Amino acid sequence: MDQNKLSDRFRANDQRFPKLLELLNTEDRDFLLSHSVEKSVAKGQALYHQGDSSDNLFILKSGAVKVHYITDNGSSLTTSYYREGMLFGAHGCTEWAGGHSWSAQALVDSRLLWIRRSKYLELVERSPEALRSVLAVSEFKGALLRTIIRILAEPALERRIVMALRHLGELYGIRRGDEIEIDGRFTHQEIAEMVGASRQSVTTLLAALDTSDYIRREGRRIFVRASREAGAIDGRSTALTGVVAPRRAAASVALH
Repeated sequence: MDQNKLSDRFRANDQRFPKLLELLNTEDRDFLLSHSVEKSVAKGQALYHQGDSSDNLFILKSGAVKVHYITDNGSSLTTSYYREGMLFGAHGCTEWAGGHSWSAQALVDSRLLWIRRSKYLELVERSPEALRSVLAVSEFKGALLRTIIRILAEPALERRIVMALRHLGELYGIRRGDEIEIDGRFTHQEIAEMVGASRQSVTTLLAALDTSDYIRREGRRIFVRASREAGAIDGRSTALTGVVAPRRAAASVALH
């Protein structure tokens, strides 16, 4: 097997996130498609709940899905968003890993491929290249979770919001000249659940960031100034100095 084939396919598609079907070779892709069922889900529909048996996993064909953790007090903390081509629900795909650690919900009307865990495991057992593709997806998802943990660990809410906006822009943003447009499907409530805050607090701080010219808003769309984007994710940017009054908020997420 040519060890460069997988990375070549990834680079050829200029992907910011790995799409499993595009990483697989033709034989492995055909195997997976022949053992999958296409389904439609409506906006707001739950795909699985934390603690459910993880007998199935999904590849998103169109739409958007939110994966989130429900705390003991009933609040929701978003751990990741998935877009077209992304694999989700695969955590706990082996028999000893237990059930789903998170819940998944469609953000908009979506279509997906439903795959049984047994066929997913059969794929990686029969093909070393498919195993490498699956490992690439798993490593990417691990990096996503690390970013979310870093965001939640930041004590200043305004900086958590900036980090979250940059994270969304890097993965799903659209370049518009010297700005990065963040999809309007990410509402203030979605951002709030991502940073461990109330929607009202997020709305207030987004207005302050808009006034400071750090971001620009058009309806539900948010545009991040690309020149000010760099450095925000590491928490060292000083772009917010004086934008909002100092405040601190604690956020925690339990990982089961």
